[in-house]
Amino acid sequence: MTSAIRIACVGHAVLDHVFEVDALPARPTKTPALSYRPGTGGMAFNAAIAAARLGAAVRMLGRIGSEPAAQMLRERLRAEGVEARGLESVPGATTSVSAIVVDARGERQIFNHRGEAIARAHPLDTRMLHGADVVLADPRWVAGAAAALRWARARRVTAMLDVDVAPAADLQQLVSLTQWAVFSEAGLAAYAPGLAPREALQRALASGCEVAMVTRGKRPVWWLRRGAALRKLAVPQVDAIDTTGAGDVFHAALALAIGERRGDREAVAFAATAAALKCLGGPGVLGAPARRAVEGALPRRAEARQARRTAAERAVASASGGTRRKAAL
Repeated sequence: MTSAIRIACVGHAVLDHVFEVDALPARPTKTPALSYRPGTGGMAFNAAIAAARLGAAVRMLGRIGSEPAAQMLRERLRAEGVEARGLESVPGATTSVSAIVVDARGERQIFNHRGEAIARAHPLDTRMLHGADVVLADPRWVAGAAAALRWARARRVTAMLDVDVAPAADLQQLVSLTQWAVFSEAGLAAYAPGLAPREALQRALASGCEVAMVTRGKRPVWWLRRGAALRKLAVPQVDAIDTTGAGDVFHAALALAIGERRGDREAVAFAATAAALKCLGGPGVLGAPARRAVEGALPRRAEARQARRTAAERAVASASGGTRRKAAL
């Protein structure tokens, strides 16, 4: 039996407060919530849970505060089978907090407060990365991400950066250190303000990464590999229940697929399918799919391609047979 891909997720862990409403208000007002739940989140934190559900062996490395509520983050990781000892407390500091408002269409608005634990974080102990097949970092804890990406590149371990909105200087530093730079649209705009997407991806390649990619919501994923042409792949179209965490699931699934040495196109298809299923699956990373569900959704598309290929081959064979019959007459 093939051993599980080992992924180290480095970055942000957040205490979430999630509100569901009929519609996001168009102007400042008091809006009654249909439901409320406390939860957990953060880019790397969500990716760790999503990767574990897809079958990876995952460890989470980050910094949180010392308040009692922060223990919920470790408990959640352990419940999902993620190694949590790298999620360390900073004495006297607070954990990051987000308020997430989700409407009936699954769209969300996020208000967050960056806790002191990131600013006062003690250095990453890179010995905790040993054995990882893939390092997946986010830009929230810049020093930790930089140390992890340098460690990975020096040891020829796959290094991936989830690039979302952050100060341009932070993004420019981290993109230059990673192998895979996987941007959200907003993250790409923050990294290279004023540039068209293709030019922004080219800038990322020029800075030192090997693959620069941008997810574009319901529109096709674009990516550039150094020395190759721009590639695009359409994503599954779904009626989303909740899009919160879909990007984190995409990054987790892509990291897993790349760790399994899948080709770029196959890896992106796997990641896009996982993200689409998450949007159908429920609130936040709680909707992250199991591997069986993702693999089960992929063959239907492969079978459709095979059916088209078979039909084309039959048409060619039929035409060739007709030509031979005419020649015989």
